[in-house]
Amino acid sequence: MSAAREAVLQAIARGRPPARAVPGYRLPSWTVDPAAHFIAKAKASVAHVHEIKSAGEVPASIWSIMMEMRLRPHLHVPENSPLQALAWDRAPGLILTAAPPDGNACAAAAADYGIAETGTLVFLSGPRSPSSWHFRPGCEFALVMRDTIVPRFEDIAAILTAGPRMPATLNLVTGPSRTADIEQTIELGAHGPRDVHILIAE
Repeated sequence: MSAAREAVLQAIARGRPPARAVPGYRLPSWTVDPAAHFIAKAKASVAHVHEIKSAGEVPASIWSIMMEMRLRPHLHVPENSPLQALAWDRAPGLILTAAPPDGNACAAAAADYGIAETGTLVFLSGPRSPSSWHFRPGCEFALVMRDTIVPRFEDIAAILTAGPRMPATLNLVTGPSRTADIEQTIELGAHGPRDVHILIAE
């Protein structure tokens, strides 16, 4: 670093007011059922919510939804996703692929957490959940376990801070992708899925 640049930086530092301690802040108590609040908020974001008894029902549930919506019977699932271990033979006729989806495809992923306050799905990037997976497909199915739904984003921050390492990317998905850039008219699927189906399992 040059002497002139060092002098400028020191002058700026001298002109700054003393640093103030960050005031403590305590969030108000959460008094409602996180899962119920999550469902209400997710539906408000135009996501479809399906409650199932266990993760084992995911293949049949997805297949039923795809048949009802007359979607192409191809489902993209990340190679290292825990969804790969499910009994997909319960969805006869459904073809699984680990290839990245495109805008006309359906994809599935397992969410790490849900945020009740906003109905948001939380995906920690990694081999089991590639970041791009949530921007590519036209229709996304997401499994979230009921006991991983936390009240607020601050709870996610606390979990990650206490963990062994931070993920490279934190993907937050709240309903279908949308924009109102053109004439303030909502358009779905602008930068990601047009349809989001959330499967909540016990």
